[in-house]
Amino acid sequence: MPDRIELRNRISELEFSNLFREKILDCSNNVIAYLEPHFNDTGDIEDFIIKYVNNRIEEITHLKINEMIGLRWLDYDPQVIDNGVFDMAKKCFSTGETTNYTAKFDFEGLVVWFGGRLVKLENGVVNFLKDITKEKQYERQLQIQNKLLLDAEYVANIGSFRWNLKKGTLSLSDNVYKLLGYTRASDFEPTFEAILSFVHEKDIAWVRQVINDSKSKKERIDITFKVVTTTGEVKYVNTIGEYYLSDNGWHVVGVFKDVTKQIEQESILQAKNAELKKSNADLEAFNRIASHDLQEPLRKIQMFLSRLYDEEKESLGPKSKNYLDKVISSTERMRNLISNLLSYSRIEDVEDKHIKVDLNEILTDVLEDLGERICETKAKIKADKLPEINGVQFQMEQLFLNLIGNSLKYIAGDTVPVVHIKHSKTRVDAIHPISNLPDGKYHKLEFIDNGIGFDDQYGERIFGIFQRLHGKNEYSGTGLGLAICKKIVEAHNGAILGTSKINEGAVFTVYLPSLSK
Repeated sequence: MPDRIELRNRISELEFSNLFREKILDCSNNVIAYLEPHFNDTGDIEDFIIKYVNNRIEEITHLKINEMIGLRWLDYDPQVIDNGVFDMAKKCFSTGETTNYTAKFDFEGLVVWFGGRLVKLENGVVNFLKDITKEKQYERQLQIQNKLLLDAEYVANIGSFRWNLKKGTLSLSDNVYKLLGYTRASDFEPTFEAILSFVHEKDIAWVRQVINDSKSKKERIDITFKVVTTTGEVKYVNTIGEYYLSDNGWHVVGVFKDVTKQIEQESILQAKNAELKKSNADLEAFNRIASHDLQEPLRKIQMFLSRLYDEEKESLGPKSKNYLDKVISSTERMRNLISNLLSYSRIEDVEDKHIKVDLNEILTDVLEDLGERICETKAKIKADKLPEINGVQFQMEQLFLNLIGNSLKYIAGDTVPVVHIKHSKTRVDAIHPISNLPDGKYHKLEFIDNGIGFDDQYGERIFGIFQRLHGKNEYSGTGLGLAICKKIVEAHNGAILGTSKINEGAVFTVYLPSLSK
């Protein structure tokens, strides 16, 4: 009787012990499975029987434990053949060696990566599996980001580096090797001295000095120097590096950038700038000639013509008098031409600073200057209240004078000129673009007249130098008035447009930046 009671107690202890072990195993964050080998007639392992799996498998894969216990492993999950886990389990049981592995599983569309460990235990194999799916996803994202970074480096002709100052080790991206002329990274052992060996002999001394000074002060490196590649090609390289301190000491992280094309383009630009300076100097010389050497003789010609006309006009016949009138008219036209040429060439060279200019005052002054012409033609000039702008006063006067003067000049027969100057505010942006103006707020000035107009197809041509749509005998002028207007407006960061129909007047629209942003 006591033996039976003892046996019953022993069985209860074993049941409690097994239950306790199962509870402990179910608390694990990893999947734990126990597999026992199934042998064929020749004594070889042909499969494993699933003896135990903790409930973590249901949380990760949604598989049911009660549907797999007692089944053959290959019947229940044949993918362990394809991913190699089955062969590793056989080897582990046969040799007793613990085996670590990483494997991918697909449970009806649910992809799970496991980091596994196979351990022989008594008559079977324990398979410990850790869900590393997120780690694999992060690893994949990191691979993609690194690939994108490498692609970006290649497109931008940039290579990156990391320099461990304590260990003296140097890590280079693939593009640095390509920049130096290597086809493979294995062809070159990266060290600081090895990199310096590529620096051009004329630059090596100062480059070494700059880097050594930077190391001692831990200051940012930003230098451009020449290197000679393995193929003998000379390149310009810009190197930027930043220092940072980690638990392992100081590091420098930075980039190498091939700036050869940029340097070459800058050299070309400098040569072009030198040519432009020479051209500007020649233009200045022309201005001096035009302002003195040309105008002085012209003034004398006009003076002597005036004396000749006053003293001899009574004795001159009609034909001679007509000739003399044409000479006087031509000299006056030449004087206007030289004056307008000078005005055109000097618009951008004005030293006057831009100040706040009231366009109402500008209009008043211009109308006073045109007073005689306005009285002769009985012209009617009306204007909205005009704004204040930031500009050069005398240039604004010239702009108004040219535009209103044209409206008074290009008029048909006995038509009374009517000029209306309208003002409004407008905004330029991607939805409302105007000419080549940058986005922002602008004043819109419209000079509207009832003159002879012009064919709208010539809306751009009329702003060119010496562009005239009428003969000089029909209407006086030099063909520079609107060209001067365009240059003045553009010098004020604005734009001017012309629209018209023949015999229906013209509209010249001026856009000038607003003082309010």
